[in-house]
Amino acid sequence: MAQSAELRRAYSGLYGRFAARALLTAHLGIGRFISLKREGIEVPKSISVKRISKGDIPDWLAWDDRAQQHVLCEAKGSLTANDFLAAGQPKCVKEGKDQFLRVHCTDPNGPVYPARWVAASRWSTDRRSGQAASLLWDPPTDHEPVSEEISRNHREAITRAWLDSLAPGLGWRDANELLADQRAASAITVRAEPGEIPDEEDWPEVGDMPLAKVSAAQARSTEMEKVITRVVSTLSSDDVYREDWVSAGRPPEPKALEAQYLSALVTPYGVRPIRGASDVDELRTAQDRAQRREQPAMLVGIPLGLDPAARLSDALWMDGGGIARTGDLAVFDLRRIEIDAHGISLA
Repeated sequence: MAQSAELRRAYSGLYGRFAARALLTAHLGIGRFISLKREGIEVPKSISVKRISKGDIPDWLAWDDRAQQHVLCEAKGSLTANDFLAAGQPKCVKEGKDQFLRVHCTDPNGPVYPARWVAASRWSTDRRSGQAASLLWDPPTDHEPVSEEISRNHREAITRAWLDSLAPGLGWRDANELLADQRAASAITVRAEPGEIPDEEDWPEVGDMPLAKVSAAQARSTEMEKVITRVVSTLSSDDVYREDWVSAGRPPEPKALEAQYLSALVTPYGVRPIRGASDVDELRTAQDRAQRREQPAMLVGIPLGLDPAARLSDALWMDGGGIARTGDLAVFDLRRIEIDAHGISLA
């Protein structure tokens, strides 16, 4: 991932967190991740997570809408560990579990006990080969089901806290500004057609570091599915992973996606909120550059009209054009989508 040890650690931590969140969302439906920062976090009218001892604490507070409870999550990873596929638990998982003991959680009614998941990755590279593996590890917790009303209140509170964390990157101060009715005047309409990105459109390599991710066709290859199945079978005889994810791959989407988003442009030079005419001009310029394969560019956005209290949807659109889930953050490859800024004044 980089030449120096400092950058290798930095990139490993960055990508490890992406991978951990993807695993937790794809397999368990967990969402609304909020960083716990150094001392914890307080979600107004909901849960408070506070540090109670020295040492690292978990990475995130999140929400499991299926179980209707909060979740503490920790990302771990290693390039050199040889205990991922051995009997017992990897050392980094034990370290992650210990971090859960360094926080105390309460809500307005007293102590609460969120679920506690460690998502760990064992990396493999061309130079340091080995069996790549990912683990999801769930230490047991005491959990009593709550009423739908209480669950709805917690869901809305953590969704607003999640939107508070995203709003500045989209050009707004907080969730209240992001959710205001007048935001419709700043929305971008996105249309994404089904279909993978052809191999000939992969980003060219720069030195030894390719800019492109593995193509969707490669990721769905038979050999990749064999590796995933072998790793899962080695780790556990229980049905931990969704069977369809392991054995079948994901077929192309049957129809196009069209929706409105409050969005931001992401390029190698940074993040630019899309709010006015000059932003739209830059968005179209970036799209032209991306389509000529001169500069990678993505569009990220929150769907217009998001309801913080609504149940988290399993409806996922995922193809070459991007990834979008109802009521959740969406990411699009700017090369593969049509954009319409009819709501933004271009005068």
